Amino acid sequence: MKLREKLSSFATVLSAFLMSGCCLGPLILIPIGLSGFAGTLAIFATKYQPVLMLVTLLFLGFSFYLVYGRKCKKKSTVITLWISTVLVLIMFSYTLLAKGYV
Repeated sequence: MKLREKLSSFATVLSAFLMSGCCLGPLILIPIGLSGFAGTLAIFATKYQPVLMLVTLLFLGFSFYLVYGRKCKKKSTVITLWISTVLVLIMFSYTLLAKGYV
């Protein structure tokens, strides 16, 4: 897997985590003792959530372009892309459920 593809997958999941930080962040960070960071992330994510959703979708689209647009059919790259996509969908679903949109 090329460095660009790895960075794209990592950036996609990171931006999705930041986007869902208002709801998912405290669930993950407080049990491991990072309550201050969880609160900061929750405030940041709530304020910039629509922008972070857009950035996440752009990174995901770029990742799909790198894999399928350039005909990169390495099995590890395709698996990483789909794992990233599933994680993003889970974070989007959780955030929309927590906000009461669904």
